Amino acid sequence: MNTYLTNKYTRWYFNIITSAQQHSRDCYTETHHILPRSLNGTDDPSNLVQLTPREHFICHWLLTKMTQNHAYWSMLNALRMMRAENPNQKRYSTPITSRVYARLKQEYSQLQSERVSGTGNPMYGDKFYRSLEGRERQRQAVLGERNGSKQLDARQKISNSKLGRKRDPFSAEWLEKIKAARQGERNGMFGKKQKESSKQLMRDKAIGRKQSAETIKKKADSIRGSKREKKLCPHCNQMIAVNGYARWHGDNCRNQ
Repeated sequence: MNTYLTNKYTRWYFNIITSAQQHSRDCYTETHHILPRSLNGTDDPSNLVQLTPREHFICHWLLTKMTQNHAYWSMLNALRMMRAENPNQKRYSTPITSRVYARLKQEYSQLQSERVSGTGNPMYGDKFYRSLEGRERQRQAVLGERNGSKQLDARQKISNSKLGRKRDPFSAEWLEKIKAARQGERNGMFGKKQKESSKQLMRDKAIGRKQSAETIKKKADSIRGSKREKKLCPHCNQMIAVNGYARWHGDNCRNQ
């Protein structure tokens, strides 16, 4: 195979592969791609072999000595991942000396740095998504029904996942923190006024919108028994609930 260098490690590698192919195993084994998928290897049975965990690890170690350039980086990364500690995986207790481990880490770090330097860095130069055209393409990609969270089946899944679950009520301390975080200059609308065009857009969106009887009932049930805060209107001298004050009283009061 031209993919690999011709050296003693290549010979050792294929000796292990050939031996595994010729003998049946009655112990725990793992599937190994003879030509790794990162080097365009396929899942065809002819490219697969069953290896013991120890053989599997050694083969990946040998692959780092049989390759060069980008292929070497891929094999080095594969070996590094095989040493990852995960309680959900069966991984290897094969000892690696501190010197070998240090060399592997240093080489991987150097190669990784080279791969993302210059034009290899995704943030290098003027990328399309920084332009107005690029941002518009990104916006269009998730607009309307293309937005996963707006698709009916996705929304139903989200709804089902929350069905029957009730969030614990916020503590008084937490509510006070939320209130403080939105007051004064921390409020996004502090010192600003809605443009008439924005107000009109909100009006147009609200016109004709009807809530279902179920939604209306839920809202009514949520506030039933609670008392709204009231404030005094200086023009008609009435105590008015705060939710309707700005619309019908204050500067809009008929008695001013």
